[in-house]
This record gives sequence, C-alpha cells and structure tokens, in this order.
Amino acid sequence: MIKYRLVYFDARDHAELIRFIFAYVGQQYEDFRIKEAEWPSFKHRTLFGKLPVLEISDDIQSIQLAQSLSITRYLSNMFGLAGTTDLDKARADMITEQLSDILEIFYGIKSENNLEVRAEKQNFFYKETLWFYSSMLERLFEIQKTKFVAANTLTYADLAFVVFWDSFGENKKRFFEVCVICKALYEHVNNLPEIVEWKKKRPI
Repeated sequence: MIKYRLVYFDARDHAELIRFIFAYVGQQYEDFRIKEAEWPSFKHRTLFGKLPVLEISDDIQSIQLAQSLSITRYLSNMFGLAGTTDLDKARADMITEQLSDILEIFYGIKSENNLEVRAEKQNFFYKETLWFYSSMLERLFEIQKTKFVAANTLTYADLAFVVFWDSFGENKKRFFEVCVICKALYEHVNNLPEIVEWKKKRPI
C-alpha cells in the first residue's frame, strides 16, 4: 500500500494546491508541518534544501519528490486530474504555471521587511499587476468557452484557481465584480463538497 507524506511549513503557500488535490480525491496522507525553528536541522534531509517535498513509500522503498508543481503534476496524473486530451493537459499546465508566476510576485511582496516599501508594492500589485492578469484570464476564458478553467472536465488547474484567489482574501471580491467568468469558475469549484470540507477542517 502506497503512503504519502507531505512536508511543508505550517502555512498554505506552495503546499496548499497539493493538499487540495488530496482532499478532492479523498486520498489519505500525512500533512507533516514543521516549525520555522526546526527548518535548519531538517533542511539537509530534503532533495534540494527546499520545501515542499512529498515522500512516497510502500513496503519496498521510500522516495522523495521536490518542487511543488512537479508534485502537483505527478499527483494529477496519478488521480486523473491532468486532463483527458493533450490540449487539456497543455492548458492546465499553462494556466497553473501562470497563476504560480503571479503568486510568486505576491509572496515576494509579503516577505518584504520594510513595511513602507511593502505597502507601496502591495498597492501597485492590487492596482496594476493583478488587474492586468485577471483581465487576461477573463479574456482567455471568453475565448475558450470551457466548462472549467482548462477543459470541459475538472483538472488540477481548477484547484489551483481556487488556491490562487484565496491567497488574496477579501480583496478578490472587487476583481470578481468585473471578472464575472473568473468568479463563476472559482465558485463552481470552491463549492464542491470535498473543497468545502477541507476548508472547514484545515488549520488556520
């Protein structure tokens, strides 16, 4: 029997999409969260000195996978969330990669130590950066006319889409007032029973 152990900090960020996948498919796993103070002594045990890592073990061997999107693709292929056609798979990859790029900008702002600089960068992000990309996504969905973010069936890109917008908390509401397709696609997946249940029980 295969066992999964996801190792990350006690935060959402780069691991939450992986947790969403496990929650959606109902796969049991260990959600192992380390404290910041424990990281220096734990770092050498990871493949590239980074988190998250996914440990996969059975009765014969135990291996580690690193890089959040690589883990995401692996699990998506395992659990049938990668897309049914080559085009679906490419679109799911494309959209998830783009969402990840935007989030990296946002995470960089959150890690800024100078509060004045952080506030300035955050203001620009919400006034310019996120508006630009959300309008591009809205236009993409208008052209695609798919039932879900990347295809006519749910893919991991749909889960990534919910994780993406949740990162901005209440700020997402003003974008949804304009980007109505984004809002509809978000709510479609956000209201799935498996996702609702995970959000209820996940650590704050």
